[in-house]
Amino acid sequence: MRRYGGLRVRLWWERAFWVIPTLGVLAGILLAWLTGHADVHVDALDDISADSVSSILTAVGGGMVTFTGFVFSFVVLLLQFGSSQYSPRTVSYFLRARTTQVILAVFLATATFSFLSLLTVHDGPRAKTPQMTVLVGVALLLASLLAFITLLHSVGARVRVDAVLSRLGKAARVELGNRWRHREENSEGVEVGVPDDDEPGVLVRHRGSTGQVVAVELRRLLRAARRRGGRIEVLVRVGDSVSRGTPVLEVHGGVPTRGLESTVVVDVERSLRYDPLYALRLLVDVALRGLSPAVNDPTTAVRSLDEIEDVLREAATLELGPRAVAAGAGVVVIRRPTWADVVDLALVEIVIYGRGQPQVSRRVTAMIDDLIDDVDDSRAEALRAVGERLDALVRATVHDDLVELSLTPDRQGMGGTRQEDEA
Repeated sequence: MRRYGGLRVRLWWERAFWVIPTLGVLAGILLAWLTGHADVHVDALDDISADSVSSILTAVGGGMVTFTGFVFSFVVLLLQFGSSQYSPRTVSYFLRARTTQVILAVFLATATFSFLSLLTVHDGPRAKTPQMTVLVGVALLLASLLAFITLLHSVGARVRVDAVLSRLGKAARVELGNRWRHREENSEGVEVGVPDDDEPGVLVRHRGSTGQVVAVELRRLLRAARRRGGRIEVLVRVGDSVSRGTPVLEVHGGVPTRGLESTVVVDVERSLRYDPLYALRLLVDVALRGLSPAVNDPTTAVRSLDEIEDVLREAATLELGPRAVAAGAGVVVIRRPTWADVVDLALVEIVIYGRGQPQVSRRVTAMIDDLIDDVDDSRAEALRAVGERLDALVRATVHDDLVELSLTPDRQGMGGTRQEDEA
């Protein structure tokens, strides 16, 4: 059970699309059983025949099966078509929506209830019409219709590019704080790979299949380091690709290595919940797709930069770089990106591919100017480096008459002006 801790359970739940729909089927079975027993003690309906109830339940059950298949085939096609405008990796982001899973569960519960309730309805002139079955069946049908309207609204809202970018930006900001900020009180900056003594470390290697590091179970590492007062250095960062035999931990001070390999959680797909920079990576991917000559949508790139700026402002408040987390007499060293790493991830590719788009170069210039004013000198240097790279690329790409236009700071990209220009 140590190999399948709480973190892995939460990760499984994050990606388990089938659980809630399965609960819908079980709920339909339970409702059919309950209403069947309740109808024994409830007066029958006189104005509706048992034959009519059977016809209604048959129509509802069969119709819901066909309707569910059609609706969700259409939704999947719509999401795949919409995600082609953003990034292929956003498909899983859409499918993990709990609203979609709950609505599917309502549809399946209605179909299951309708078919099973047919067993309690008997034909013939003296057949008893089950009152509770009729009422619950009608209620589930109405709930399914409301769920369908909700599904249309939910899918329509989630496929809009502004909504997608806003959600990704919020996910990046929230997880930066959740995953990194709360660990800073008992941690300090450290130079990785430099132990306190000359004792050679023991390497712990990945023994599973190839994948990406989704998360690191820091609490287990802290407990192991505390017991022996040793030093455990995490050699990989969340988001890194690892294969069988890749060193993932280096252990000093006699800390037992058995079971430590499983503290580095590896999966085939990165997680928006446990990987703060994955959402930032997706924002950059959306911007790059908008800058593709086949798409040519610089406005989407500018909208991505709006969210990227907010993510950079959140990152600027954090102590980035490798951190040493105290564990009694022991210590665990975790690798995190530096401020320069985050800036490069957020801006360098957009600067390269957007150098010929005035909207993009103007928005990046405005962002860099504003961020430089708000961060300390040590962090402003990385921003200035990106600004100088943008300046050089623009001057080498666009016509001389357009250089000044392309490098004029504008938070709208094109169409807005800065206050100092208006004065």
